Amino acid sequence: MPALLIALAVFLLVGFGGHVWLRRRTPAATPDDDRQAGLAYLASLRWREFTRLVLALMRTRHYRVLRSDGQADDVPADGGDILLEREGQRTLLACKYGTGAVVGSQPLMGLAKAAELRGATHVIVVSPGRFDDEARRLGERQGIELIDGEALWPQLRPLVDASALPLPKRATPPLHQAAPWLVALALAAVAGWLAAPGEPAADTVPTGAPASIASAPRPAAPAATGPASSPAPSDPVELERRRKEAADAISTLPGVARALWSTQSTLLVYLASEDADPLPQLCPLLVRYEELAPSRVQLQPPPDSHRPVRFRQCRTF
Repeated sequence: MPALLIALAVFLLVGFGGHVWLRRRTPAATPDDDRQAGLAYLASLRWREFTRLVLALMRTRHYRVLRSDGQADDVPADGGDILLEREGQRTLLACKYGTGAVVGSQPLMGLAKAAELRGATHVIVVSPGRFDDEARRLGERQGIELIDGEALWPQLRPLVDASALPLPKRATPPLHQAAPWLVALALAAVAGWLAAPGEPAADTVPTGAPASIASAPRPAAPAATGPASSPAPSDPVELERRRKEAADAISTLPGVARALWSTQSTLLVYLASEDADPLPQLCPLLVRYEELAPSRVQLQPPPDSHRPVRFRQCRTF
């Protein structure tokens, strides 16, 4: 349980900390980001939606729409121009899209004459795109006010809900939003593994053993006899072979049922009887190998025995 709590704490601390750090490193939106998002939003509107947004802007300037006979909507159904009035002065408003977001001079021709016929003294042409040079020259000659997307968006910005704008496109985001949590998960796994209880020490009393084992005196191990130890090899395969060779040899000793390595440093020896004492013959077989000589030997009595588990060591480090 402590290991689980440690892993959870590491996961939350690293995850939230990385998330906050990532948000602080993410560049804030710039005015250019807002401009690009606004122009993209205007370009995505249909003509009727765009016209209604422009009329909302005109109302903030105290213009009112002069509807044609029978017209129920401020936006003409035929897509025509709109007549506005403010303080007794009439203005003709034209919303143009053009081809490829560029408005040429053709849509502007005749607007000045149409305004004169309808009693308007001023003409305003708005577009979410831009006007080409020829259109601007024509507008200047005829006194037509041209408002393109670049100039129009700052005026329309207060009338548009920010949630409707597309997110600005960035070349490469600094980091994926999930990255801090993935790192946190990996670190939490490592922390939990490190905090988990390790393998029992060689002289730890097994579960279920009699209570007298803990206090049982441990006589000194018999002195090692036999040939000198052979140097430990560096090859892991050869080391494992030597460990198996020693365990197999000890399994053949009188009074030993079988022997096996319970851990890297503990040899578990199952005794065939309560009175068996294989240490005099067992230790020479271990000290033959330099890396196995200091191993702990766990003498396990038979299942029906009441004798305690004993731990011995043929040679200390």
